[in-house]
Amino acid sequence: MLNILNGRRDPIYPVETSQNILFQMLGTPAEHKRHVVYEAEHFLPANPVMRETHDWLDRYLGPVE
Repeated sequence: MLNILNGRRDPIYPVETSQNILFQMLGTPAEHKRHVVYEAEHFLPANPVMRETHDWLDRYLGPVE
């Protein structure tokens, strides 16, 4: 599973002209990738990003004991 985390109002990598194009061009099958878009600019909110990252790590590498 591949997750891409972006901001909806990112002036550096806009959703329509950058984020969506990159997401579509990735060779990962659609059912194995996810585009998470936060109500943010280029710098994403730390707590939701950490939660998303920890969940991904736990799911694919196993929880830390």
